[in-house]
Amino acid sequence: MRIRDLVAIAHLRLRFLAGQEHADREIGRVYTTDLLHPERYLDGGELVLTGLMWRRGPEDPDTFVRAITESGAVGLGAGAALGAVPPDLVAACERRGLPLIEVPAETSFAAVAEEVQRAQTGSLLAGIVETRQRHRRLMADLAAGADFPGVFAAAAEQAGLACWVVSSTGRAVASAGEEPTRAEREWLAEQRLRRPRRHTADLPAAGAAAGRRVTLVPVGERDPHPLVGWVLAVEGDAEVWPEDGTEAVNELAALAGLARSLGEQRAADEARHVQGLPRLLAAQRFDEVAALLQVAGSPDEEERSRARHVVVSAALLPEPPEPALARRVLDELVADLPTAAVAGDGAAIAVVPVAEAVRGGPAADGPPGESAETGAPVGETGEGGEAAGAEALRTELARRAAVLEPGLRDHRLAVGISAAAPGIAALRGAAMEADHARRLAELRGGRSHVAAGTELDSHELLLASVPEEVRTSYRDRLLSPLLDYDRTHRSDLVATLERFLAYSGSWQRCATAMHVHVNTLRYRIGRVEALTGRDLASLENRVDFYLALKLHK
Repeated sequence: MRIRDLVAIAHLRLRFLAGQEHADREIGRVYTTDLLHPERYLDGGELVLTGLMWRRGPEDPDTFVRAITESGAVGLGAGAALGAVPPDLVAACERRGLPLIEVPAETSFAAVAEEVQRAQTGSLLAGIVETRQRHRRLMADLAAGADFPGVFAAAAEQAGLACWVVSSTGRAVASAGEEPTRAEREWLAEQRLRRPRRHTADLPAAGAAAGRRVTLVPVGERDPHPLVGWVLAVEGDAEVWPEDGTEAVNELAALAGLARSLGEQRAADEARHVQGLPRLLAAQRFDEVAALLQVAGSPDEEERSRARHVVVSAALLPEPPEPALARRVLDELVADLPTAAVAGDGAAIAVVPVAEAVRGGPAADGPPGESAETGAPVGETGEGGEAAGAEALRTELARRAAVLEPGLRDHRLAVGISAAAPGIAALRGAAMEADHARRLAELRGGRSHVAAGTELDSHELLLASVPEEVRTSYRDRLLSPLLDYDRTHRSDLVATLERFLAYSGSWQRCATAMHVHVNTLRYRIGRVEALTGRDLASLENRVDFYLALKLHK
């Protein structure tokens, strides 16, 4: 409320005695005092009301006015209950440019304060109504298909906030203000996976946003899961935000939550659309596959035959209760590749054009079309171009999968990538290659592993292509007697066998490497042979044990 508006209220009968040229000042609150030095109780923006009980001598008006003006008071109301306002007070206010209002004897200070409070409450309610109406309009725009990054940026700018929405792999979803680097976005995503609740943290000391304090707000959605969730990162500390700042942040989080839910629904609809892709590939119904991948509409048949695609297969181990979670995780891994087709529930597959794989997403903070790690050109066609595109995709997905690892508490993520398939007809073989590569990734350690089809050139190809139950039975049949013996006797027969095979059965070299006498080594290997009934002088038995140990790892 302005001082001018307060004086204009007729029933208060207020009038200006000085400083009317400053009548447009906004009143923050009303403070009543009869202290000569009230500055300790003033925060700035007050209309000070006084009954002049502090006035004892001619120097007191100047002392009083100086105290309140230096404390940030916007005006002074002097009561006339004891008589007319003294001229020396009027002069002191004029010298300091402080509006002075006479409050007549029949008007109480409480009546003045009540009018200011009523005006502020009405203004606050009007602001709340306007804010809520704006929020509803933004939500309606999003539901109608408006661009989320644009809506988010506009809403954040209006609230005066610097903030970003980041996906679980560190992908930039939307931003307002100076955008953090990719490394900083990945750090934000990892923080969200480690601490799912709202919290405040300092960005690492590197990059454009270095050292800034940010508050991480989980983005709610209809079916939240940390591996596919978003986080809203707002610059500043939530503990010191004003009430309207907290409300603005909650509104932005609600907008992001709606956008996330709508995106999840679109992804689920698209997955249902291409759900038959694995079956069509297995049945070699390539015309229908081409239709699903929207390649059949290409006007040039020769262009269709030249199309290059990479198949990606992903699975979570053990299989989660939610059957679609692997598909949702894979959808996030390839989320910024708009022409990718993602299907499946248990083990999900995606079909990604090579050029889109390496040019479509934010693989690096450098120029488009360059490798995230080396800056070398990727995705070219011609000799070596398809291999380069597939390798760039493997490198990119491995980096994104690594960001997810803090959220893989109960699971491992295995991803397999095929080589680029020359044409739709080659996709069936590429799907099989991606599936074998994924099985190879399952055999290797770590919370996440991404394997490429080009790695399938050794005994691991054989192991990857064998059903899980057969691999488990093979491993247990050979190693269970040794594992049981080690547990019971606290021995190291399995470790000894592994070192013995690593040194190709050389007694002396193996004993030296293990820092034991050769006779000790012979005794241990003898125990291995006795427990398993296998002769380690036989090459066949050594190969069997070598493969079983690989499966044990």
